[in-house]
Amino acid sequence: MSVNGLSALVVDDEKINILIFEKLLKSFGIEAVSASDGRECIACCEKKRFDYVFLDIRMPGMDGFETMRELQSRGIYVPVICITALTGRQEKKEILEAGFTDCMPKPINKELLLKLLNDYAPDGIEIKEEEEEVDDERLPDAFRNIPGIDAEYGIMHCGSVRDFLKALKIFSRSVDDRSADMDEYIKRGYIDDLEMSVHSLKSTALTVGAKQISEMAKLLEKACNEHNIPLVYSLTPEFLMKYRETGDELKKIFESGDAEEGLKDISENELMDAFSAINELIETYDRKNIDSILDYLKNRSLPPEWRNFFYKLREYLRIMDWESARSLIQTYEESGFK
Repeated sequence: MSVNGLSALVVDDEKINILIFEKLLKSFGIEAVSASDGRECIACCEKKRFDYVFLDIRMPGMDGFETMRELQSRGIYVPVICITALTGRQEKKEILEAGFTDCMPKPINKELLLKLLNDYAPDGIEIKEEEEEVDDERLPDAFRNIPGIDAEYGIMHCGSVRDFLKALKIFSRSVDDRSADMDEYIKRGYIDDLEMSVHSLKSTALTVGAKQISEMAKLLEKACNEHNIPLVYSLTPEFLMKYRETGDELKKIFESGDAEEGLKDISENELMDAFSAINELIETYDRKNIDSILDYLKNRSLPPEWRNFFYKLREYLRIMDWESARSLIQTYEESGFK
């Protein structure tokens, strides 16, 4: 539950954008729920009344404009703020004429987000940034000099080393599928689909500090939008080569385990105490304190024999499968956590 009773729905098909957005909303004491497309957005809004909806305008399937029209047709009227990489005067005019309350450019700016939250907050509520735990995690050396990645820029946009590494992992995992899709689009001449894909990649690449990929995506998107087919076919091979090279570099680091270098060590006694505490909190369904312990453990270098256990437990707790989480802890306790 949020500190001021406010909640927001974030609708975006990009996991990185949702990760950063949810973190920022949490820093302002606002409960955040996410949806990955327009239909899911409508379903969420019919189940719960949100104080804000942040809606991406460019999504596959039902885009932001269609979703906005559907919300209005169902009598769902809340502040709906468009999140978009389109920042021109004409684009903003079209967005506001479509019924959006306001719009906010990507990548998300923390100060602008706070202003919008206060502009459209219920009467009598002033939103302020909550005091956060100092992020003292050190960036592993393996990530400091990756060709094509400006780590300091990425950390600035993601808000912390921990969230930068999370975003970078999501980014690296999507490279193979997304580049294969783009290969298929160019082979079949699906220029509109290619434009949609590079549009999304443009902002997520910038968020993780992949500035060159973002700039190349911007040029390719413009060529697609103008239906400059010779230029599209000229730009795509080099763009995909650079994108895949960066993805390969990231995968090597994550697969090698070097990503955990620099994390703080933790003793087995501390680990056992942490998991015992989680087990007690499961009895009262205390999600907030469970999340605090999980966040603490994510910032520690776990021994290999504990790592799989932690990942399994975290997944059960994330989906609130309390029985499976309780059973897993009991099994490990009986074996002495071996």
